[in-house]
Amino acid sequence: MNSVKTKNPLLWIKYRILEWRWDRVLKNSGHTHWESYLRYNDPDFNIRGRSVRDQLFGYPYVAVVNYKHLEARVDAMWGEVWNGSRVEEWCKENCRNKYRWHWERVIQDHAGQYLPNGIGGTDELFFGFKDERDYLMFTLRWS
Repeated sequence: MNSVKTKNPLLWIKYRILEWRWDRVLKNSGHTHWESYLRYNDPDFNIRGRSVRDQLFGYPYVAVVNYKHLEARVDAMWGEVWNGSRVEEWCKENCRNKYRWHWERVIQDHAGQYLPNGIGGTDELFFGFKDERDYLMFTLRWS
């Protein structure tokens, strides 16, 4: 707020109070920054969905990232650990509208729909998009 120079001191006080309130909301939530707060409280995501489409119900376009585009490192305890940070960075730079990424252990049913399965199956990285242009650019680049 130091960069804002106002001639009206009441306006400055109003903005300081608003800033204090938002800082309190973030502090009371237990998150350290707004990105993690908004990711956790996403109204377009339901972790209890019966399929990946149900989980990402607010995102009409869902894409799966191929493993050849992910980096893998070998951990002594866990074995191969896959990392999708390059894909996420690309989305931060190129996506115009809201998107969300989500790792899920899934199996495919006979109709080709991904169903969450905690016991068997494979881990897949899903990206949900609000905008069709973002989805198309993503699939051209990462699928």
